[in-house]
Amino acid sequence: MAFKVFLSYGTGPGEQVAAWRLQTLATSYGMHVAVPNRNGPAVDGVTDQVHRAIDQSDCVLAIVTSGIGPAVATELNYALARHKLIVTVVREGIALPEALAQLPVFFFSPANSGEVEMKVLEFLRQKKLSKENVQSMAAFLLAGLGLFLWAASAEK
Repeated sequence: MAFKVFLSYGTGPGEQVAAWRLQTLATSYGMHVAVPNRNGPAVDGVTDQVHRAIDQSDCVLAIVTSGIGPAVATELNYALARHKLIVTVVREGIALPEALAQLPVFFFSPANSGEVEMKVLEFLRQKKLSKENVQSMAAFLLAGLGLFLWAASAEK
């Protein structure tokens, strides 16, 4: 059975494109990635479809490059209430709401993405995921950081 990841991400113009590209790449790592739609009326809320995707996930990955909006905060709070494994990777300089201070957070910049990958790998190992899932998540995370950094730089 494929490792299932729910990807929570911001609403910046390039972030949805990066999320969809990452979802496509994930299949090559043997993973299934649920990507919520950031267009439409429920952008700031969590729909039943998002609830199901989080409930069915093995891990929630939040990649934040431009701030935590209401949708990401709501998704992470829902995942917390469901006791899901959460990996939050945040670009340096982004302030986090106090409600999310209890999450493990890994800060990244274009200069330290390799260092962040190693920290996340160690975190995942401590959570006793299988070696295959840890390696898949590491490759997935590195690709994700690259895509989201590209999207953030393209917005400028």
